[in-house]
Amino acid sequence: AVDLARTDGAVLISGETGTGKELVAHALHRLGSRRDKNFVAVNCATFDPDRIEEQVIGRIGGPIGSFRKADGGTLFLDEVGELPLAQQAKLLRVLETGQFRRVGGRGYRKSDARIICATNRHLWEHVTDGKFREDFYYRIACLAVRLPPLRERLDDIGLLANDLLELVSRTMPQDFTLSPEAVEQLKHYDYPGNVR
Repeated sequence: AVDLARTDGAVLISGETGTGKELVAHALHRLGSRRDKNFVAVNCATFDPDRIEEQVIGRIGGPIGSFRKADGGTLFLDEVGELPLAQQAKLLRVLETGQFRRVGGRGYRKSDARIICATNRHLWEHVTDGKFREDFYYRIACLAVRLPPLRERLDDIGLLANDLLELVSRTMPQDFTLSPEAVEQLKHYDYPGNVR
């Protein structure tokens, strides 16, 4: 993770819902050279398709866009697989060059934001199906990280459960611990929501 944090290349984090993609994005920001700058998270699934440029790039006399807020820091595009093709095309230029023109503006501005994206979709399958732009995919997936589901990380279950118990114990009059038998029992569950 430290090596990934030290580079400025765009990172695509993929994994099922609840595997901790946003936590990994925060860790990459915190461990990198941009840690003293803003970490700006936006959920692509909530974008208004008609106002995406305004929301991400900004408008003259209006709100500051996410790229400008993240200048020098990190822009985290969560649920990037939810972006429609037309919106991917609108964001492609700023991802390629770091330059953008605010809605209603004339000149270009520059943003030096590191891009980290997350998705629970298999984006390459969407590329081959024509549902996700290939050029956009290569822009956001310079470095790719797949977070395996919890059912594939059985050795982590005891650690996670004990960490959660420690948090609960802080608010209770007594400490709780898990026996080795209890940890073994926890390993037999499928965890459909993963860590969440």
